[in-house]
Amino acid sequence: MLSIKEICLYLEQKGEPSSYVGNEMFQIEGFCSLQAQRDGCITWAKSIKKLEDISLEKREKMVIVTAPPGIEIFQAGNYIFTNEPKKVFFSILDHFYKKKERAEIAEDSTILTKRIGKNVSIGHGCYISESVVIGDNVTIGNHVSIECPTVIGAKSLIHSGVVIGTDGFGYYKDGAEYGKVPHFGGVYIGEKVEIGANTCIDRGTLDDTRIEDNVKIDNLCHIAHNVRIGKNSLIIACSLLGGSSEIQENGYVAPGAIVKNQVTVGNDSVVGMGSVVTRDIEPGKIAAGVPAKIIRDNDGKL
Repeated sequence: MLSIKEICLYLEQKGEPSSYVGNEMFQIEGFCSLQAQRDGCITWAKSIKKLEDISLEKREKMVIVTAPPGIEIFQAGNYIFTNEPKKVFFSILDHFYKKKERAEIAEDSTILTKRIGKNVSIGHGCYISESVVIGDNVTIGNHVSIECPTVIGAKSLIHSGVVIGTDGFGYYKDGAEYGKVPHFGGVYIGEKVEIGANTCIDRGTLDDTRIEDNVKIDNLCHIAHNVRIGKNSLIIACSLLGGSSEIQENGYVAPGAIVKNQVTVGNDSVVGMGSVVTRDIEPGKIAAGVPAKIIRDNDGKL
């Protein structure tokens, strides 16, 4: 059982502005989604409007993390009010419910590097070359291959099936045949980066392919050689970033989008779902379509 007082104390210590309204003796037995409500559980809603179909009687049997209603009078129920309900709800689950895994390196993985930080986990069936540097508190899933000079910053997470450091698709015409462009660069991955399952990241040709701090890359993405992804950017499932393209800081590339080689997406810009970006996008814009065109400024309300 988890008490409301424990949660409120945790949020206070964490510096999360919040307030609780409801039964202060309420005991929480677990957690649930808003669609699969269970008595005694904690859940979350983006706003009070999302709770319209839930009876007051039901609300009294749960704790709901949600945004402030904007009025002082509120009917029955148990609520943790915060301006960032999603963030607060999942931080509560992470702190009180998530199982803390012990850092281990699987014996059936081939680990040639000696430069491994503290508290590193590496799953089964991995291959890590001798030229890899792994920072503290890094987690690497199962069947991950890292085949070139690579730096992985602290607290980064690489999910299962990721391939890092194979040559990019680079050729030149040599008579009637194709000559292969040799790749001498590596891959740089900053701190707190997350790379989704079965994503491929090519090594650079001369300089490194670079993924800066706090970038989150979804499953099944392709990051070609010499790509640069700026801090705090999000690259969503099945996206393709062509060779030497650049996503500047706080960029957002929606599912299934393609950014052409040598194209730059400016700071704070958004590429819409399924778009094909063939020209540079200025900072602070939203672009969508095939080929992608700027449709409006990014006001941050996506």
